[in-house]
Amino acid sequence: MKSKAGIICIAMGAALILAALLLLLHNMAEDDLAGKTAVNKLSELQEEISEREERPEPTIHVNPYEEDEVEESKEMTVTEIDGYGYIGYLSIPVLELELPVMSEWSYPQLKIAPCRQFGSTKSDDLVIAGHNYRTHFGHLSSLRVDDLVQFTDMDGIVSYYVVGEVNTISPNSTDEVEHSEWDLVLYTCTPGGKSRVMVGCQRITEDELAQLAR
Repeated sequence: MKSKAGIICIAMGAALILAALLLLLHNMAEDDLAGKTAVNKLSELQEEISEREERPEPTIHVNPYEEDEVEESKEMTVTEIDGYGYIGYLSIPVLELELPVMSEWSYPQLKIAPCRQFGSTKSDDLVIAGHNYRTHFGHLSSLRVDDLVQFTDMDGIVSYYVVGEVNTISPNSTDEVEHSEWDLVLYTCTPGGKSRVMVGCQRITEDELAQLAR
């Protein structure tokens, strides 16, 4: 009787180990696929941005007394690729990371690339969410204060930022993320999903960027 129970326990343990191994392999495959997909989309975005920069710039007249037109001028250009909208791409040199950023947030889209959840670079309140894939935002927690972050929009305009803080927050802290004092926020889940890593970034000028490079 004892030997039979022992066999059952061993079999159950082996099944659990096999299930964990299969889950690990699935997650690794999903991570690799997400990385390859992001690289492909990044190339298409960069090509589109280059083509836009070569086109003559249209003249836009904005009436300062019409609030709707003023607000519209803060909207970021969205380019559609394969049925999804993109607002540009994110560069984090210290992580050797460049990723396209989708214009709208959803769980399925996070498997393709990080997504804008709120805001715009033009109003200094952009919030970008990403999966904690190794090939996406999995190493955000290793960022340090004053690390450089860049965002290039679909019009070829580059915004420069430095990291101001790296915090671990509750998964329910949506208001804290959306209404932070930072010009750019990047965030992702911690392993297991119990918390979130939030990186707050402050915009800098090109002159300040040049001083950092010295």
